Formats: sequence, structure tokens, C-alpha cells
Amino acid sequence: MRHEVEDADEICVVPGWQILHTHECPHLTAESLERLTTATPEQRDAYPMCTSCRAVLDGSRRQRFTSFEAAMEAFQAPLENRPMMREVAAELEFDEIWIPAPGPYIAVAVRRGVPAAAYFARGYVEVREPEGGYRVVALPVNSLRAGGGSAERRLEFAERATCQTCHMQLPASGRCDDCDV
Repeated sequence: MRHEVEDADEICVVPGWQILHTHECPHLTAESLERLTTATPEQRDAYPMCTSCRAVLDGSRRQRFTSFEAAMEAFQAPLENRPMMREVAAELEFDEIWIPAPGPYIAVAVRRGVPAAAYFARGYVEVREPEGGYRVVALPVNSLRAGGGSAERRLEFAERATCQTCHMQLPASGRCDDCDV
């Protein structure tokens, strides 16, 4: 089921939180997205804007797709990698497909606000494991190297936590963009 967004530029709040968001916020969970309400003028004046939402309002929107093929074409995935990318995608359940600005990967998820089922980069795919975390699948054309550290480092941060202050999903760095916690 594809969840259509109301007005992506509408400034909103999650009741009980003191930070402004848009419907396009990549940090909000499915539950938080359902609780979003339009911010009052007083809230807009008093609360800070989520930095990711500020970027969205400034033009850094993710591209959404209705097919994985269209996403691969827009992403310009190497032709040699596409058959294996299709194989991995065929094993996954997803309705949401997007490429975040500035386009470092294709992400797929069951719905908005839940962890991605997989991230398809140019030379590898990170597939979410049922118990959490991600496994890396090397594609035919890649720059991964044995013992090189970058793939292993990504795995360290694959299970993303939620900020204890503002309750948003933390980015891969593990530090909240808004609270610096």
C-alpha cells in the first residue's frame, strides 16, 4: 500500500515534542508520522526546525519511485550490477522506493517510517536481517575490499537507535542532528 503524503511542505509537530518537522522527515518513525499535527503559529515561532526537514524545505528532497527499475535507471546503477540487484530486490517485501538527495543509494522499505529493508549502493547492497542489523552483498562491479574497513564500519552503525531527547531515529553517525546528543 502506497502512503500518499499530504502537503510535504506543511510544518508539523509530534504532540509532546518541541521540534518542527515536515511529512518528508527521514527520521520520523511510522508511529510519529501518524501523530503529526499542523504546528500552530506559536509553535512555529518557539520550536526549532529539524535540520533534515530544513534541508527538505531548501530543496533537498528524496526522489520517490513506483518501480525498482525506474529507480535503478535514475540511480544509473552499473549495468553489470542490475541483474544481481533485481535478484536481491525480488527477495524483499517493499512498497516504498526512494533515492535520497544527493543520490548515494536506492532505499526500499515496507512503508514510510520503518527501517529500510535494503540499501542498494553502486557496488554493494546492505540487506536488513530479521534480527536487526544489515548484511552486505557485494555486487559484480564494486570497490569493496577485504579487510578494508568501510563495509565493516557501516555494519557497526546499521542498527540505528532513537534519540532519547527528541525521539527521532538517529543517523548512521549515532549522533542526533538536532540535539547533538
